[in-house]
Amino acid sequence: MTNNNSAGRRPQLPPWAMGLAIAPLGCYFGFVSTAMGILLRARGVSVERIDSISAVAFSPTFWAFLLCPILDVRFSKRAYALFFVTIGALCLGAASLLTAHLTAFTVVLTIGCAATVIFGNAHQGWMPDVMDASHYSHVGATSNVANLGAAGAFAAWTVFVVRHLAPAPAAVLLTLTVLAPTAMLFFIPLPPLPTRGVADVFRTFFRDLYAVCRRRDCVIGLICFAAPTACFALTNSFSSLGSDFHATENQVTAINGTGVALICSAGCLAGVWFCNRFLRRNVYIGTGFLSAAVALLLLNAPHTFGWYAGGVLAYNLFQGVNYTAFSSFCYEIVGPANPLAATQISLLAAAANLPISYMTLMEGHVHTAHGLRGMLLLDAVSTLIVGATLTLALRRFGVGRSKAASPAGS
Repeated sequence: MTNNNSAGRRPQLPPWAMGLAIAPLGCYFGFVSTAMGILLRARGVSVERIDSISAVAFSPTFWAFLLCPILDVRFSKRAYALFFVTIGALCLGAASLLTAHLTAFTVVLTIGCAATVIFGNAHQGWMPDVMDASHYSHVGATSNVANLGAAGAFAAWTVFVVRHLAPAPAAVLLTLTVLAPTAMLFFIPLPPLPTRGVADVFRTFFRDLYAVCRRRDCVIGLICFAAPTACFALTNSFSSLGSDFHATENQVTAINGTGVALICSAGCLAGVWFCNRFLRRNVYIGTGFLSAAVALLLLNAPHTFGWYAGGVLAYNLFQGVNYTAFSSFCYEIVGPANPLAATQISLLAAAANLPISYMTLMEGHVHTAHGLRGMLLLDAVSTLIVGATLTLALRRFGVGRSKAASPAGS
């Protein structure tokens, strides 16, 4: 389904390519989850402090949805996306200059994350109205190729740029890199402009939110996402754990940058196959079990670079599959022609991101108190317990189609 009302004669991206336009979100997340850890560890900052900064900086991923009703007011999703991604890119550039001032660094990074999250929700809320339901898994996959792949690639690029350029030119180049993918937004068709005004949207926000939360599929999605079922929190810590495995900065950058970009992209694409054959919620939970298996394997593994590299890549492979399942499951819940699409997508994303922040904070504290083994054990056990509980519960109270690949309207 496409709407050419505002596209005019401009060429349009095919549906699978529309997902790639979310790459700036991946760039920002790559900076926070990977590049930040490498740069701050080089300055002697502890794993617990880095994880605390990460948890605060990522916190907008679960509260910024309260600001997202604005995306359903007056202007196009394209206009909102461009505005907020520009704020995020400028904040990232500024943060790269503040690594010696951790309080200011954290504040600026958090503001930028809030803006970038709103950008991501504008993009995601835009998608269901310009594509058929049969494209949900494909757009979910390419969105996550762009998101996770850009995260890994941008992390490696950040470390390279910071190490080889003076601070000010490095900040400018990083800002422009984040903004570059937004050119694709001009080749995505637009649905009709929203007709509600800002006063109306915010006056009815909680009523609308209540209506959204009454949907059975949405409630079950929120339960699945808000618990640490498959939050993959260790991805925010791997870049600062290299010294625990006697890995050099170059090795950590190569694995968490280029390596993660490639393996996550492969996982996202593999997720299409699984989501077209199994319930998307089952794929989501199942990848959590696989992440726990990796954490348990690393628990007793030798502290060598080989085991570190294998663990990071396996964990991120399963994360790639997981995020395709998450995105396509969200599209399935929201559906086409939903006047609250952006708000509902924001709510679901908020629920999924909540456990990433609180598990990152907890795991960083446990690393200080009990070392690497305690951190890995917490990640694995919490995932296994919550995932098993939800699996048993969902056998009775399910959501989604019996066959995820069924055509729209089946």
